[in-house]
Amino acid sequence: MIFELKLTKKDVLTIVLLSVLFFSMAAWNLGQIQAPLTNWENTTQSSFYVDVGSVQPIQTIYFWVKSGNASVTVYSGAPDSWNELGKVSLAPRGTDYSIQTGFEVNAQTRFLRFDVEAVEYDSRPNFSSWGITNPSDKEPSPYIELSEIGLADLDNTQITIVSIKGLNNTDDASLAALIDEQSVLEIPPTYMSKMYFDEVYFARSAEEFANHQIPLERTHPPLGKLVQTLGVLAFGATPFGWRIIGVIFGTLMVPLMFLLGKKLFGSWIGGFSAAFLFSFDFMHFTMARIGTVDTYVVFFSLLTQLFFLVYFAKVLKEGWKTSVVPLALAAICAALAFSTKWFSLFGVLGMLAMLVVLRLREVKDLKGTLSNKYVAFFNHPFLLLLGFVGVFVAIYFATYIPEMMMGSSPKTIIELQNAMFSFHGGSVTDSSAAPWWSWPFMFRLDGVSVPRWFDITYLPNNTFSTITVFGNPAVWWVGFVAMIALLVEAPHLEGILSNLKSRLSKSTTPPGSIRGKGWDVAAIFIGVVFLFSWLPYVLIGRATYIYHFYLSVPLLCLATAYFINRYWHKPIGKIAAITIFATTIALFIVFYPVISGAPASGEYIHQLKWFTSWYFAPC
Repeated sequence: MIFELKLTKKDVLTIVLLSVLFFSMAAWNLGQIQAPLTNWENTTQSSFYVDVGSVQPIQTIYFWVKSGNASVTVYSGAPDSWNELGKVSLAPRGTDYSIQTGFEVNAQTRFLRFDVEAVEYDSRPNFSSWGITNPSDKEPSPYIELSEIGLADLDNTQITIVSIKGLNNTDDASLAALIDEQSVLEIPPTYMSKMYFDEVYFARSAEEFANHQIPLERTHPPLGKLVQTLGVLAFGATPFGWRIIGVIFGTLMVPLMFLLGKKLFGSWIGGFSAAFLFSFDFMHFTMARIGTVDTYVVFFSLLTQLFFLVYFAKVLKEGWKTSVVPLALAAICAALAFSTKWFSLFGVLGMLAMLVVLRLREVKDLKGTLSNKYVAFFNHPFLLLLGFVGVFVAIYFATYIPEMMMGSSPKTIIELQNAMFSFHGGSVTDSSAAPWWSWPFMFRLDGVSVPRWFDITYLPNNTFSTITVFGNPAVWWVGFVAMIALLVEAPHLEGILSNLKSRLSKSTTPPGSIRGKGWDVAAIFIGVVFLFSWLPYVLIGRATYIYHFYLSVPLLCLATAYFINRYWHKPIGKIAAITIFATTIALFIVFYPVISGAPASGEYIHQLKWFTSWYFAPC
């Protein structure tokens, strides 16, 4: 059975405390609120020099690159005598955006000269090479956009630049933008002050939407990037601005997990277990803090599951004549999830399969011809679901309205869908990808990395700031074992096999129903949605990563909560549950440095490498 959702004061207090706790952990050191915002642009060649006030040992030069690329030749010396120190490419990857490029010079000097030559840069959105054009497209041309130049001494302490001038004292007022925000620089730079991993796609797109530009990233639908834009509009184009909305949505998932647990199991411990385990899962924590859109997908998917459960419970109790409002809300939330990333559809198909099976069980017992049963099948609620498909499609294409207002035609939007399908159908390859079967185990015996590292910053004294995405072993491993047990439990498989054996042996004992004692609806829901969320990746040919398992993690938490709820009233059950809770917190604390970017010694990080396929830092 599925329980009525009645919240007590204890439930509300638990939700509030867990939500505040998660938000506090996730928002701490999320990213700089202040960052360089004024930029210097160049499309040709420019030469200038900076003055630090006195001769000083300069170890490293940092370039805050906003976009574009350039080749920079660096010199030390004086305005009338220069010595070349070397050359550096500022953004060699075409997708680099809002990053810092470091260049070691190890020079004793007061002045540094920079000869900057812009390199050809393609600013067109994804799929332009496939013939999908936009009114704002510009042909590739030399371009570089710099936010700031920073200097560091041997101890990685910032050296403030006093002034900047054009070579031969030429007057160029725009150069001031390169040194006007020295006080907000982070030296050495870490994730706190830059875009890392796929933020160069998604966070960049949020900035572009905020500036009324068609975004570069178009391999996924736009809703997640539009949601992320809210943070940029509120806090500016800073690391905090493009990440904070993810933390808010990650926090909102905590009460959703409690509500799902309470709805499925009907108890405080059921809701608490699900929400607690999810709150301290590594992947949930890390993904909520990075400026990508996966967290929004999981949020909308959990909303879909909750509304579907409300409807499904009503159908089981009252029949198909019950209100379809919860089902309509589930369809709307499913459309929002799909409008963020397509892979959310997998779990929706699992819920739809549950409705199909339930209806088929009823239709097969109806009297009449096969054609009559066929017609009857669509009476409840599948004819209505066809109408929801129209709502689903309308919501999906409505999320493209901002792009159409910027000039993209409906024809371009349709062409985008074909390009996206081709892209995700198998054109992405990556040697660091991890296959679907390795995700719940989090390791491979061949040593190939399964956890996906997002960012590694080398700091002084063999210290690293590193961010890696994988799961809390106490959540994933226990949850996966619980899921297997639950999948066996769901249809009362032992009873089915016993009755089947009885029939096959033609025993004189009455065989009873082939279904055994009946079906466990909570277990079936968790198991079906999990399998539909995970197993479709068997058919996907493109490179996949462990964070594609994110949608399945809430189901692992619910699987563990299922058994905690069942045995909580027994002393051994309480001991087992408390052990799981304590281990979950302990592992979160131990692994915190490698999931958060908090500086840690190479020696400590190396001790966390339990398997050869775990990579956190080069130590």
